[in-house]
Amino acid sequence: MRIIGTEVYRFSLPFARPVTVGRKVLPDRDGLLIALRAGNNHCGYGEIAPLAGFDTVTLERCLQDIPSVGKTMKSLCVTCGPLLLTEPLLGMADAPVSSWTEHTLFGVESALLGLYLQAGGGKSRNNLPPFADGTWRIPVNALFIPEPAEEGLERQIRDLKNSGATTIKIKIGRLPENGEIRQIRILAEEMGTGVSLRLDGNRNLTAAAYRRYFEALCDLPVEYVEEPLAEAELEKAGDLPWPLALDESLAGLLDPEEPRPSELDPAVRAVILKPGLLRGLHAMARAVEDAERSGIRTILSSAFNSGLTLSVLGVFSRLAGIPPETAHGLDTLRYLAADILTPSPGLSGGKLEIPAGLLLGRALLNPSCLGEKVL
Repeated sequence: MRIIGTEVYRFSLPFARPVTVGRKVLPDRDGLLIALRAGNNHCGYGEIAPLAGFDTVTLERCLQDIPSVGKTMKSLCVTCGPLLLTEPLLGMADAPVSSWTEHTLFGVESALLGLYLQAGGGKSRNNLPPFADGTWRIPVNALFIPEPAEEGLERQIRDLKNSGATTIKIKIGRLPENGEIRQIRILAEEMGTGVSLRLDGNRNLTAAAYRRYFEALCDLPVEYVEEPLAEAELEKAGDLPWPLALDESLAGLLDPEEPRPSELDPAVRAVILKPGLLRGLHAMARAVEDAERSGIRTILSSAFNSGLTLSVLGVFSRLAGIPPETAHGLDTLRYLAADILTPSPGLSGGKLEIPAGLLLGRALLNPSCLGEKVL
């Protein structure tokens, strides 16, 4: 399959309500959509979308890569042979990509993965989920944010029960400790056996507060605690037996091309990988390989990405060998009022349901979200 055309468009997805990231209030999720067109009406899509207020790379910087992307993709031949997931451009080309940003490389490799699947690749791989009914299903964690009002607590618990999720991510360190601890215990009791809790401190806790949370909740099924302490105190998290997970801190701890989670502090038992943290899907695959070999769990997460990227991450999780029961942080489409492709993934029974057609060349563009064509 030979690529016969490369197109890049700006897109803007309205948030259901404005979202605050860092110190920025965002009414829309902006980015670039890359389309790699090949023969037989095949087309692979990828998203290039640094998140303002979170990523250091800007969309304007990614735009500088686009002429090079077009030149590199011209007449590239995509085969359905073995997928070299840990190689740049997934082993489909030997081309200079070192000048591209992490987000640009993620988008290009996402589009190449789509073409690979359309060319018949992956059908014989045992770690790709069955999609006889046209759907891939990937477990996701639900979100619980302790509420200042009792009625908010009741509503959230009711919604979580209805969602079918068995893994729940809980934000901590936003309200008074006693109130949050009380609500978490009520949540655990109401959800019953079989639930797994992931606490996320967003670096809001002191070491002393973290210890108080542990002493109050250590009997609950806490899978890990994500970023509980400020960076300067992070090493103190290892003083408690709760497994530690890293997200924001990874940008300063992992090499973006040769990431080795195994070399992190021994207290770290899970890493949260988002698009743009590492140099594309191939570097993410390298991180997964090293982490899983070392007994470190890998969780994939969205930075308010479109349904396209959620779908890419879901299928990537299986191709990269992440255990299929792992729940990922991919329950974010509810924050967006529109999507760039249809059909969009949905949620049911605690799983992200990805229409196979979305990556297999049967998706449709949503023209209302697309803007200027830049290539």
